[in-house]
Amino acid sequence: MPQAPRKPTILVTNDDGPFSPGLWILYEAVKDLGNVHVVVPETPKSATGLGLTLHKPLRMNKLSYSGRTVYVVSGTPSDVIYVAMNTVVGKPDLVVSGVNIGDNLSVQVILSSGTVGAVLQAAIEGIPGIAFSAAVDEPEEMEEERYREHVLNIVRELTSAVLREGMPRGVDVLNVNFPSVLARDIAVVRAARKRFTTSIVKRRDPRGIPYYWLYGQPVEAEPGTDVHTVLEKGKIAVTPLKLPVSYVESEEVKRIVEEIKGKITW
Repeated sequence: MPQAPRKPTILVTNDDGPFSPGLWILYEAVKDLGNVHVVVPETPKSATGLGLTLHKPLRMNKLSYSGRTVYVVSGTPSDVIYVAMNTVVGKPDLVVSGVNIGDNLSVQVILSSGTVGAVLQAAIEGIPGIAFSAAVDEPEEMEEERYREHVLNIVRELTSAVLREGMPRGVDVLNVNFPSVLARDIAVVRAARKRFTTSIVKRRDPRGIPYYWLYGQPVEAEPGTDVHTVLEKGKIAVTPLKLPVSYVESEEVKRIVEEIKGKITW
């Protein structure tokens, strides 16, 4: 008697913690697509990028939330990938991350994002991943019924396609961003280079000790990019990504190194 096909193993994670409505939209979207495990940071870990916790031990607890099992890890989204792989899931077939409260648009934001960082960390281990984010300011916006169902349906269809067909050739990660309003149109676009100009304010606390507050102002959206597509056109943006660090063949760098080697004395 022929065996039933093996169900894929799916790791669901995020950088907003176990109580984010976006996490449970993501779970509901993929729960019937395979063997699904939810492992997340125990507290919000936005803007942690690919950061790993190497200076202290990590702890994991198992919770029941609205009847669903979720594991929480005292670390970053990237920590979650390794803890999950080694203690809960094994090596999953797919990692899905989000749905983040707030967009993850532009290279600048992608490289600092914990949501995208989780799937990039998985990609380093050869695991395909999809990061989902929504350009909303408050969790309540994600919970509006029509918006929630719309996001859920798109997540399910895109995840199903990747599980069925595999990640497209040359692509490690898909970064998906939803506008703040319902959108039928979906565009495949490149990531803008920048989302914000970065500034810093120096202030003093009540004891007179200086501290610094980092902030940014949005830059003008470049046409044809994820920022322009989501924030100006109100479309869903899908951005295929390769791992962000790769070797560049450069004769100029080789020349500089040869010159330096000629100057080194022992």
